[in-house]
Amino acid sequence: MELTWDTGDSWFERTYAVEHAGETVATFDDHPTLDTLRELSRQHGVPTERLDLWQAGLLCTQCNDEINDRFAANPQGDLLCWDCATDTESHDEHGITVNTDPTKSVMSESHLHTKSLCDHVINVATGCRHGCEFCYVPTTPAIDSRDEMLAEQANVDDPQTDWGSYLLYRDDLPERLENILDERDPSERKQTERGRGVVMLSSGTDCYQDRRTAQITRGAVAELITHDIPIRILTRSPAVTRDIDLFQAAGDHITVGSSIPSFDATLVRAMEPNAPPPMTRWQALDELQQAGVSVFVSMSPTYPTMGEDDFHELLSYFRALGEVVVFHEPINPRGQNFQQCLDAAEQAGYGDVVTELQQMQDSHQYWVEYALEQLNTVQQVATRFDGLEVHSWPDDELVRSTSGQLRSKLNAMQEAVSPESFSERNTDVSPEQSELARDGESIEHLI
Repeated sequence: MELTWDTGDSWFERTYAVEHAGETVATFDDHPTLDTLRELSRQHGVPTERLDLWQAGLLCTQCNDEINDRFAANPQGDLLCWDCATDTESHDEHGITVNTDPTKSVMSESHLHTKSLCDHVINVATGCRHGCEFCYVPTTPAIDSRDEMLAEQANVDDPQTDWGSYLLYRDDLPERLENILDERDPSERKQTERGRGVVMLSSGTDCYQDRRTAQITRGAVAELITHDIPIRILTRSPAVTRDIDLFQAAGDHITVGSSIPSFDATLVRAMEPNAPPPMTRWQALDELQQAGVSVFVSMSPTYPTMGEDDFHELLSYFRALGEVVVFHEPINPRGQNFQQCLDAAEQAGYGDVVTELQQMQDSHQYWVEYALEQLNTVQQVATRFDGLEVHSWPDDELVRSTSGQLRSKLNAMQEAVSPESFSERNTDVSPEQSELARDGESIEHLI
C-alpha cells in the first residue's frame, strides 16, 4: 500500500492517491486527515500492511511545508510538521487536555520482566483518559521527571492529581518504530528468561482508550508482527476487538489481556472513574478468545474486602475464557495514589473498604497480613479450576517484611516464569506458584 501524489498549477496544489495491488483505492484533492489515512490501512490489504506517511508528499496543514520527518496531528486530524506540532497550543477535548507528545522514546527496555510480563514497552501516548486512582504511572520517571514538559504541553500542575485529565499523542510512532526495527540488530535487543523478549503495549497508558491511540497501536503492532517480535497488549477498553484480524495474523506471537480486579461495577467505577465497566472488558476477551486470539487477565489490584467467594466468581469467569493466565496483585498502600483510593471509596459510600484501607495506611503489619492472606486465598481457589494458572505478584516490600519459609515461597513466586510460551500454549502449573499455606492451615503461623 502506497500514498502517491501529483502537483497542480503550483507546488502547493497536490492531489493524492492511495494505491494497493495495482489499483487506486482512494483519491484526495485536498489535505487528507490522519484519521482517514490510518483507516485506509485497516480497510485494504492484509492486516499487517501499513500506509507509511513519511516522505509521502504530504504537506503540513498549517505552514504548507512538506512532511519529510516527524509529524503529528491536531485534534481535528489535520497533519502537522514537527515544528508546527510542537508549537501548537493544547486543546480541551471533552474535559481532557490533548496535545502532541514531544518525547523521542519509541521502544524502551523495561523492568517488568521481574513480573514475567515483558522486556520492552511501547507507550502510544503520555497520560491516560481512564484516571485510575491507584495508577502508579505518574510516580514513574517517565512522568515524574517531565514536569516542565507536561506543564508546557498540557497545563499540568501536578502529574499525580491531574492524572486522567491530560493526554499527549505519539502519532508518528509506527513510522519511527519501523526505522528502529529495520536499523537495529535483533540480537542486540534485551531478552531475559522471564521477559522472553516480549514487547508490551502499554505499561504507561491504555493503548485502546480512544480511536486515535488505537490507530497508533495498530501501526505499531503491525511493525512488531512484521519483525517477528512477541507482543503483549494490556487494555481496559473493549475497542481492542477492532484489531482481531491483526491479532490473528500474529498467531501464537501475541497475547491480549485486560485488567479486571472485580465485577463490582460501582466500586470499580469509583477507583477507575473513566474506564469501561469490568463486564464489558470480560466480553471483549471472550470475543477475542472465540476468534482464536490468546488472552490473559490482570486481576490487579484486588480490594481488601474481597474474600474467597469473590475470587471464586472472578476465576470461574476467567476460566470460561479458556486456558488462561491470571496475573494477581493485592493493593499496595504506598504513595499519594493510595490516599486517592481511600478518598474515592469514601465518596462512593464504601465504608467497609475505607476502614480496611485506613487500617493498611496506619499499620504496615496490617497490610502485610492482608496481602499474604489474599495471595494465599487466590492460589487456593485457583486449584479448583483445571487449565487456569494464577501468576501472583508479591511486592518487594512484602517479601522484605517476611522471613524463613514464607520469604522463600514469596521469592519463588517472584522468580517464576508465567506459562505463556508465545509459540505454543503451555498450561503446566509452575511449582513456584502455589498457595502459601495448605488447606486448614492459617497464614498467621507462617508470619
